[in-house]
Amino acid sequence: MHSLSKDVVSNVLVSRYASVLLLAAALALGPSPVGGAEAKVDRLAIIDQAIEFHGGETFRSSETELDMCSKSGCFHIRARRDGGLFDFEVAGRAGDAHQRVRWSNDHLEVWRDQEPIPIEPAKRQKYMDWVSARTYFPFLPFGLNDPSVYKTDLGKERWHGKALHKVKVTFEPGSSTDASDEYMYWLDPQTGRVEQFAYSFEGNPGGLRFRRAENHRRIGGLLFFDQENLGTAGDELRVDHITPDFVEQRMQAISNVELKRIEVRSLR
Repeated sequence: MHSLSKDVVSNVLVSRYASVLLLAAALALGPSPVGGAEAKVDRLAIIDQAIEFHGGETFRSSETELDMCSKSGCFHIRARRDGGLFDFEVAGRAGDAHQRVRWSNDHLEVWRDQEPIPIEPAKRQKYMDWVSARTYFPFLPFGLNDPSVYKTDLGKERWHGKALHKVKVTFEPGSSTDASDEYMYWLDPQTGRVEQFAYSFEGNPGGLRFRRAENHRRIGGLLFFDQENLGTAGDELRVDHITPDFVEQRMQAISNVELKRIEVRSLR
């Protein structure tokens, strides 16, 4: 998943197929719904609407604490934003140790098993990515108007009888460790509420994840939701391939991501 200066995430190595294999895979999967004519833009009205519906100004000036839990364990997250200032802290298992990382505009601290450790310059980005990976999803769609985030409006698409507004999100090359990841969001066209999203990532192997939003609830002015997480592996796969039939036929349940013990404190 994408690691930004805020928030968001995949720790994978690239293993690409030759272009002829990519073409063969694309033909086998069927035509991509995304053509070359759609324009990437910095802002979209539906994304602006989604951010406001999910919390708007409360995102920009509040402190939130929560636990994000899945079958791999729980992470405790504290996220404070005040305009352009941020202060994030994430604690949970990292390999064989308990890790806590605090990252703000101009400060980075790391603890392993409750002991502070020195930060090697070569590992600074690794620790910031670790925080971003765990503060991206709980606060969606906030962050989709960050610099270096590009949107493509793909119009309406029907899912199980309901029309959803489809938006593709890509990132400025070189803007982060995972700038090659691609995302797709399906939003309620009336409210902008996030209904589902997907992302593709490169790796060994790469693959796709598809997440259904569920249990939407508003706490302290922010709209939170849990996620049913489905996935499949394959270096040739991209978010453009996802359709209702593709999800039904190719993707398998991986986990459920639940947000618990949520507290939101406004700073205004």
